[in-house]
Amino acid sequence: MSEIAGSMADQLTLCPLLFSCWPDYLTMQQNRANPLLSRFGCATTIVMVLVLGIFLRYFGGGPFSPGRLSASSPRQEPLSGFASHADFEAECERCHAPWQGSEAGRCESCHADVGEQRFTRTGMHGRLPDTSDCGRCHTEHEGREATITTYDLEAFEHDWLTGFSLARHWADFDETSILCDECHLHQSYAAAQVDCWSCHETADSTFMTDHAALYGESCHVCHDGLDSMVPFDHQVVFPLEGGHTGQECQACHTPTVSAGTPAECVGCHEEPAVHAGQFGLDCARCHTDVAWLPARLSIHTFPLDHGQEGEDDCQSCHQRKYDEYSCTNCHAHEPAEMRDVHVEAGILEFSDCIECHPTGLVGESDEDND
Repeated sequence: MSEIAGSMADQLTLCPLLFSCWPDYLTMQQNRANPLLSRFGCATTIVMVLVLGIFLRYFGGGPFSPGRLSASSPRQEPLSGFASHADFEAECERCHAPWQGSEAGRCESCHADVGEQRFTRTGMHGRLPDTSDCGRCHTEHEGREATITTYDLEAFEHDWLTGFSLARHWADFDETSILCDECHLHQSYAAAQVDCWSCHETADSTFMTDHAALYGESCHVCHDGLDSMVPFDHQVVFPLEGGHTGQECQACHTPTVSAGTPAECVGCHEEPAVHAGQFGLDCARCHTDVAWLPARLSIHTFPLDHGQEGEDDCQSCHQRKYDEYSCTNCHAHEPAEMRDVHVEAGILEFSDCIECHPTGLVGESDEDND
């Protein structure tokens, strides 16, 4: 007990000494320089930055890469001088923005077709949601053998993105699985490269031959993959009114032509012999879609009573053909005088009078208003 009491007495004796030294200790700590801000720390930091800069200058970002880039080249042709991503493996800035990762704009400097799709909202990249992050679908740094153009089919909504359902196209007629490249030829996913014929012709050659003779081989234009026709409103494309009502499809859509049928009269109707090349091909000037006859001139901007003495004869202006005219038949215009008047007004092309004088009235043209 006496030893314990002695130890406690010694500690109590030291306490005032410690408390008296504490302010000096704090002052000493405050006066000490931060190791990072000391001369040694600053010099070390500068040297490390210089070494890192030189390292990056000569070796690029390769040493910091999470993996080697793909050497895949599905196009079989170079883009911007590169056969594959592996050719610019050390030039990280071609795809990556500092501190942000891959950037669509940088990728599109080579893949301009993808940029066009995104801008116009067409094609696969124009329809997919959020295509600003290329790396979400095209994962790089997986090695030289990685195929980075393969899309994750589990996440690809074929029906919504293409309008063609795969609900009935997972298996072939022999129950074997259908792979993408069995329908999409030449590794192209454009609609024009889809091959339906090879598979369906094997299953029923006679039907496919007859069907293609009537409607062509672009199956996806009409079919949606669900044994139903693609929704199509003919009235939006070409109203079936008047004489076109009740016509059979084949009357306008000739064999192998289902899309692209002309909407102009002359696309289907030959110029009748009675025209004899005299009336031109703007049929709507005289004819309506109710019937070819009766026919009367209904579109004629220039007044037929131009002389204000009743309707003039057609031959007064149209001496050779009805789609050609001349104003000098009645108006004695001196060619030199007319040229000087128009050139003075800054008009160098004045052979087509109707272009500036659509009704022949004073005050309608720019030079008359000046």
